[in-house]
Amino acid sequence: MTAVALAGRLVTTAGIVDDGVLEVRDDGTLGYVGAASGWSGPAPEPVDTVAPGYVDIHCHGGGGHTVTSGDPADVAAVAAHHLARGTTTMLASLVSAPAAELVAAISAIAVVTGSGSPVVGCHVEGPFLDPAHRGAHDPAHLRLPGSDELEAWLAAGVDDAGRPTVRMVTLAPELPGAAAAAELLERSGVVVGLGHTGADAGGFGEALRALRRPLVTHLFNGMEPLHHRRPGPVAASLDALADGATYVELITDGVHLADETVHLVFAVDPGRHVVLVSDAMVAAGMPDGDFELGSMRVRVADGRAWTRTEPPSLAGGTSHAADLVRRCVVHAGVDPVAAVAAATSTPAALLGLDDRGSLSTGLRADLVLLDRDWRVQRVMRGGDWVR
Repeated sequence: MTAVALAGRLVTTAGIVDDGVLEVRDDGTLGYVGAASGWSGPAPEPVDTVAPGYVDIHCHGGGGHTVTSGDPADVAAVAAHHLARGTTTMLASLVSAPAAELVAAISAIAVVTGSGSPVVGCHVEGPFLDPAHRGAHDPAHLRLPGSDELEAWLAAGVDDAGRPTVRMVTLAPELPGAAAAAELLERSGVVVGLGHTGADAGGFGEALRALRRPLVTHLFNGMEPLHHRRPGPVAASLDALADGATYVELITDGVHLADETVHLVFAVDPGRHVVLVSDAMVAAGMPDGDFELGSMRVRVADGRAWTRTEPPSLAGGTSHAADLVRRCVVHAGVDPVAAVAAATSTPAALLGLDDRGSLSTGLRADLVLLDRDWRVQRVMRGGDWVR
């Protein structure tokens, strides 16, 4: 039975349907999706543009709250902040911290996961990172990977289907024990992202090829830049991307990457393996000021977050998934269908979430309504309007 019917421009994985109709059924799933000429139901509500709800696999906080506190209320507040801005699915992302704090934070995220929240699990970024490419991670909390700590993470939260709350871990592949850690994580269904790394091109490429679902964490950031004689992990990543052999995260907020760089990466990708991520921290959606990212002090000025260290380092983002898509389309000249896929169907596929991520019959009715300038006007999650 039809609960809502919308008429407008539909951004599907196959292309844009300019004169389309989308049906939301009363069970919270999508019914008819297609040309208006094929719709025979009740008169639809006219809207501008409909896209799937955004999926952000790398989000540390927002709206003055952080997921790192160990308090489920903070995790829920972060999720609500991003949901109101179009992110209908997210991984709550942690930063390097003492072992006991990480377990407590994972346990808090587990409380929220599966409770109807946009949070579907946890991404642990660190503490198994290269100190020279640590970015905004506290060097005091970096360490080598060990099976006991990984097992503690996996046991800190498990859903009804037996999946661990930890759905993704970022580590530097050149560290002693990293290969064994990646193997252990993949046996538990965890996505392994490679990043914050000092690896050379050969070593990084080899590490990517060893993974079942290879992912590069925020490509270009937290690694050596591309050099024509020292290609490093950037060249290895682009080479694998061109072969459709890895996923790559991009923070397309206009701060972490130049628009021309973003356009280049999309041009290299032949099969939609780019994943847009906000890397948002507590200051997302907040005025400029002083904040914290884990144990690191951060100052935000003109919307840019920097550690209060010498030299300073970028300390996550202050944007939301919707801002990333808009930046790609309006400023970087990325094809709108490819940009939307990078924030919806591609990250959903990476996480194995086959019930969402595209405007397809039978999938969850997770939607964002956009204006012609790609700004979010309304948000639906599971068939219910939340904005």
